[in-house]
Amino acid sequence: MQVPALPLLFDFFVTDLDAAVSLLSGADYPFDHQGHPQHARGGEVKVLDPDGNTILLGQRLASWSRSGDEPTKSRFSLLQEAAALAAAGRPADHCPVREQGTPACPADAEVKLADSSGDSIWVCLAHADEILVSVPGTFIASPDNRAIATFLAARGG
Repeated sequence: MQVPALPLLFDFFVTDLDAAVSLLSGADYPFDHQGHPQHARGGEVKVLDPDGNTILLGQRLASWSRSGDEPTKSRFSLLQEAAALAAAGRPADHCPVREQGTPACPADAEVKLADSSGDSIWVCLAHADEILVSVPGTFIASPDNRAIATFLAARGG
């Protein structure tokens, strides 16, 4: 059986996006500006490596020279793609993530995350990004609770 080649997505944060863009420009390497999304207020650029993998370089904090909020350009987002696929099975409630002593997040729960222990939670896109980056072993889960056993059963194994 031949396994199809699947491009990967790598999301890296840098402290100085302008310096990274300068290096890419100096090397005449193509890249696309992706705007200033919520998770990368300092900006984000998209680069494709020779194997077709997507590399996103983002700067978490806005530069002191950047004033105001620019509208975010339409861009590739694995989280938004997962949210779109899960929309039909999404619970009707809001993201339950909260800071100690504050009410839960008012944003819609759009993405189901899980960890290797079997725990899962529906959260908003902003908290999904934060959890995926900061909680080891967390992944985007199937919204319909299909697990590896279901996959193996379908193959007769």
